[in-house]
Amino acid sequence: MSEWKSTACILCECNCGIEVQLGGADGRRLVKVRGDDAHPASQGYACEKPSRLDFYQNGPHRLTKPLRRRADGSFEEIDWDTAIREVAARFAAIRDEHGGESIFYYGGGGQGNHLPGAYGRSTRALLGSLHRSSALAQEKTGEFWVAAKMLGSYPRADFEHCEVALFIGKNPWFSHSIPRARITLREIANDPKRSLIVIDPRRSETAEIADIHLQVKPGMDAFLLAALVAVLVQESLLARDWIAAHAEGLERVLPHFEQLSVADYCKRSGVPEELVREAARRIASAASLATFEDLGVQMNRHSTLVSYLHKLVVLLTGNFGKKGAAYLPTAFVPLASGDEGGSGAARRTPVTGSRVIGGLTPCNVIPEEILTDHPKRFRAMLVESGNPAHSLADSARMRDALAALELVVVIDVAFTETARLAHYVLPVASQFERPRRPSSTSSSPTTTSTCARR
Repeated sequence: MSEWKSTACILCECNCGIEVQLGGADGRRLVKVRGDDAHPASQGYACEKPSRLDFYQNGPHRLTKPLRRRADGSFEEIDWDTAIREVAARFAAIRDEHGGESIFYYGGGGQGNHLPGAYGRSTRALLGSLHRSSALAQEKTGEFWVAAKMLGSYPRADFEHCEVALFIGKNPWFSHSIPRARITLREIANDPKRSLIVIDPRRSETAEIADIHLQVKPGMDAFLLAALVAVLVQESLLARDWIAAHAEGLERVLPHFEQLSVADYCKRSGVPEELVREAARRIASAASLATFEDLGVQMNRHSTLVSYLHKLVVLLTGNFGKKGAAYLPTAFVPLASGDEGGSGAARRTPVTGSRVIGGLTPCNVIPEEILTDHPKRFRAMLVESGNPAHSLADSARMRDALAALELVVVIDVAFTETARLAHYVLPVASQFERPRRPSSTSSSPTTTSTCARR
């Protein structure tokens, strides 16, 4: 058996440190995986996800050679020089005839490989491509927009040091997304000086160990959060000194909640009023509050309003920019930016006129931007580490749209449902491999195995 090598898990944003042993006939299999005790952040923690890393890295779906679709729908392997030359020529022809804005970009760095998302900007600039989207536009753009308006950027929270943790439509026991998720949750739940509050219709694994479970009716989260804010306002539980020093606009917010009927809103949410008041008082009394909202509310009714009310709970109690509370991280490459395209050029989509938020075209209008005779319709699509044929709503309509495009190019580690509909499929190195320049005469994989310390 080979020596243990240090690397990191790629299957969620935490990127926990792991150690792996390589093996198999070609020496490229991730034979064993364990948490890395020396990693400064995860400290040996690893959830169940890394146990599947070898499947994602070396499964039967894995792509290693460029593919070109034949007229009958089947694919043939081609060499890299041919693939790059033909793809570049076809994109350039569409750009020159219809303008770069007719070339749509989807993706931007999936869990298989984040790096092309950074280089994608250069490719789009060369093509003159203005419009893009990703799976984030199905769920996160509402929170992105609210956070940008209220805070200037997208916040995260310090759960390892918070006194109170609040999860809204989130079950980190299984979905993770916070450092050392299960250890952190147990530490909060088992500490009598700390509290865990969960807003969820389900009695999830996280709700099961919570101090307060606000079991809201499905889709009624906005009523519950509005009631929570109203309790803070009406019982004078606001961090007024902090607000006076760091925020503005309180006078425009207070009247809405001073008159709000807490009892009525609690009834509509399905949560007992006294339990809502208990949660509000616990939040207000805490030295620090860390919060996380996720798909349970972001894929539900009134999601943007929920994000706004959530941020109000954080700011009205002064839980921003301090240990154990919300903070603004610095990203090497932002996932979304509000002014992309320059001077509002990408603020509305060309066919439906839909509002672009965070630089992203709403996913549900993508087929409508293609299946039309509008002169500004999308005519080509570059899909990088994304699978819109499978992951977006009304997948049948999305497949029709992909079939109508003059050119679809997929860059991915796997032969996805979208790849099967593409004209060209280009393999990419995974995050456990080192990209290297292929020889002009070879169609062999463009990667070599490596698991160096990150």
